Amino acid sequence: MSTAVIFATVLLYTLLTVAYIRGIKMVERHAPDKMVVFHFIMVAVRFAFTVTAVGLFMLFSHDREQTMRFAAMVLVLYLAMMVVTLIFKILK
Repeated sequence: MSTAVIFATVLLYTLLTVAYIRGIKMVERHAPDKMVVFHFIMVAVRFAFTVTAVGLFMLFSHDREQTMRFAAMVLVLYLAMMVVTLIFKILK
């Protein structure tokens, strides 16, 4: 797995986390009654992104071990993103 793939994946998960946190702040200010809808939409977006990223990598990769390492990295990044967003929700 190349450094560019790792950097791009970490960057995209960071952007998803920042979008989630900024989205929470915006929804709280403008339409607090729609917070549940926002959470469900973001869960769907994050899950769809994760499955799509692993699927595309699997499609274009020729090595099974490399695909497994990428899937493990994506799983760790997904869990880290979930922990950060839960901590943010608890501490706010």
